[in-house]
Amino acid sequence: MPRNKLYGAVLLALLLGACSRQDETPAAASSPVAAAASSAASVAAPVTVEVCGQPVTYAQVPQRAVTYDIGITEMFLYLGLGDRLIGTAGIPENKEIDPAFREPLERIPVLSRKGMSVEAIVGAHADFVFAGWSYGFRPGEVTPELLASHGIPSYVLTESCIRVGARTRVSMDDTLSDLRNVARIFRVDAEVEPRIQGLERSLRDLERRTQGIKQRPRVFVYDSGEDIPTTSGRFGMPQAIIEAAGGTNIFDDIASNWPKGNWEGVVERNPEWIVIVDYGVPNAQGKIDFLLRKPELAQVDAIRHKRFFVLTYAEATPGPRNMARARALAAAMHPALMAVAKP
Repeated sequence: MPRNKLYGAVLLALLLGACSRQDETPAAASSPVAAAASSAASVAAPVTVEVCGQPVTYAQVPQRAVTYDIGITEMFLYLGLGDRLIGTAGIPENKEIDPAFREPLERIPVLSRKGMSVEAIVGAHADFVFAGWSYGFRPGEVTPELLASHGIPSYVLTESCIRVGARTRVSMDDTLSDLRNVARIFRVDAEVEPRIQGLERSLRDLERRTQGIKQRPRVFVYDSGEDIPTTSGRFGMPQAIIEAAGGTNIFDDIASNWPKGNWEGVVERNPEWIVIVDYGVPNAQGKIDFLLRKPELAQVDAIRHKRFFVLTYAEATPGPRNMARARALAAAMHPALMAVAKP
């Protein structure tokens, strides 16, 4: 999970049934869409997209891509670009992967389970890297500038841009923008836009349902840590998920994505729900058991009523599953409101 240690230059889907899932069905890992783009590589016109607030031009259609981390890789596969993926990094074996992508991902070489190496990227003859700040890119290590010096273009995950510049808020629209930008870079935007619009319809329906809520449950995001909890500030994807689901992140006053919080603040702000990020050791149940045993939390509403909601690592970081999990959280917190009608 990204940490706030670097600053540098740079189930409502299940509950709602087929309607929601129809809009959010992942694409195949590879598709005729990608094949068509490959044949057009030599004649495609340059495209320019915004990356961390700056225009970046991509002169060629990438043919040999590398992705970092689960959510980013799932975005890439969701666009049907699996046959362009020649390597992944930053996906430990114990991190959960969408079952729809598990089999095709097993056929893709692993360049590194942890971190990125420019030597490995160059050695794989990559011509594109999709990563983010603290999702593979780190000042003094692998950066977009270093890759560019080797003639390798890259794209930076929008949520991670907070580490290189000011932002006002994070939103699940960031994920939609990333999907659209990468689709444009690979010149498959016309073919995959209906798929992206399916996610967008699901998100807009959720926003319509929750926009009038006056009593928004207070939510604490528990990522990890016993002495000091790591949580989500107002620039982490859980902030956007909680907000869209009709809740309020108790640490939305921390201007970072994955900062350290404090137990005193948890007690004082008295969350009504706790979102558990499930990865690593202990697992989600282990984290819940730890919180239930912690004496100072005994009178916290979420602990007294045992209101927990679990997000896997990939669901808590930017990726195509964010919308479905936001709907599921909304269904948990506002069951009557979410059961009114299908999207």
